[in-house]
Amino acid sequence: MPSGLVILYATVSGNAEQLALAAAQALRAHGHVAEVHNAADFPAARLREYRAALLIVSTWGEGEPPPDAADFFAALEGEPSLELRNLNYAVLALGSSMYRDFCASGRRVDEDLARHGARRLLDRVECDTKFKADFERWLGRVQEALQKLS
Repeated sequence: MPSGLVILYATVSGNAEQLALAAAQALRAHGHVAEVHNAADFPAARLREYRAALLIVSTWGEGEPPPDAADFFAALEGEPSLELRNLNYAVLALGSSMYRDFCASGRRVDEDLARHGARRLLDRVECDTKFKADFERWLGRVQEALQKLS
């Protein structure tokens, strides 16, 4: 049976990593055991090992995932046998509304997780370049949702 919480980030500028580390610190302060990993170094199939996952994902360029996380995104999208029914997840998508495909990577990972049977803890939140308040609201909602899982 899967257990634990993983926080994955996909970033170019470092914002998603900073938010992932802040989320882990806040969740640990509330008694959660949380691992943090760069999606670039995390095989998508490992998601089966966890009860919950938080994904903080930046969009790069014109709607692409961060280059170093491309393999994670490709595996999540292209692995038809990946079964994630035991996974609960939440996505915080980072982007810039100046681009046509605002937060496209966050939408993509959210849709792929749902397609593999994972259950949303809460609806995806899409953040523009000023994301601090959105992140704090999202994290508060995540904490409430995780309490209900316990």
